[in-house]
Amino acid sequence: MRISTARWALLLCIATLLAACSSEQDKWLQQLNQQASVTSTKLERLKQHIDAGQIANTRVLSQYAAVIRTDRPELADLSAALAQDASPEGPIIRSLQSRLSDAQSDIPNVVTLSSEQVNKVYQELSAIEAAAQPDTYGMMLSDPINVLADMSEGKLARVAAMSAEASARINDAEDFGPGSQLVGNPQYGSWQSNSSGTSFWHWYGQYAFFSSMFRSPISYGSWGRGRDYSYYNDYGRSAYTSPSQRQNQQTTERSTRNKFKSSGKKFSSPYASTKQTTASVARKSSKFQPKSLPSSRSIKSAKSTTSNYRSSTYQSSRSSFGGK
Repeated sequence: MRISTARWALLLCIATLLAACSSEQDKWLQQLNQQASVTSTKLERLKQHIDAGQIANTRVLSQYAAVIRTDRPELADLSAALAQDASPEGPIIRSLQSRLSDAQSDIPNVVTLSSEQVNKVYQELSAIEAAAQPDTYGMMLSDPINVLADMSEGKLARVAAMSAEASARINDAEDFGPGSQLVGNPQYGSWQSNSSGTSFWHWYGQYAFFSSMFRSPISYGSWGRGRDYSYYNDYGRSAYTSPSQRQNQQTTERSTRNKFKSSGKKFSSPYASTKQTTASVARKSSKFQPKSLPSSRSIKSAKSTTSNYRSSTYQSSRSSFGGK
């Protein structure tokens, strides 16, 4: 049976399209695997730096925790839990490792989907790479360090931050009690809603003792209006938050805004403005901006991918460590 010229043209067109798609998928696969390799290497090097004692704040965190265990025995378990992040087996490192594993596992699937999904995985890998920078990790430890400093009743000094009194005054912040620098950080707890739809901060088990130190549970609305400076919430959140954790944060913010609106009140995002801290920290710190996949004719512009990243619905099929 002879095939008409038109059919030959159609078959040739289909073959060309299939070849182009295959070539594009191969390019995406190569780019994602290359970024995953770079990120994995950076994370392994960070763990080596921690093991070798080359990150100053890991030593400070361990020393501060030891002081609290001695001076305030009732806080021994809590200080020990906070000190875990001074080791390569701590919650922050395990969270980064879990995120990397999830992203790597998703690579074969997303390259068959779309450039948008490919870009989201690429941006997650680049976020983990940024979080694995030793200097950035050291700054993340300033939050638990300063929590321990606040619990020392003046014996220990805060690091990379103003005094509690000065910070509260300059940021017009509410005093939520010891540990408030960790509120909003999914490594330590999560926002949970009660029957009326109000979200309150719930500590994970090893940090549950913080609940007894607060005057009352912290609602998202109150915290959003009156939170003080913390490294995670003001600088580290974009790199140290998984896609699923970010989705949960956005859901909590949206539901709180709607609840306020129904009561005739206005609610601004807790992250609408960066809280003030010491000039040296502000100069050294910057918020991670997601890297876009290397240019390709089917990849959207950097401006578009940044917007997609911040409102991403990409989630691995596996759960992320430190909160769903």
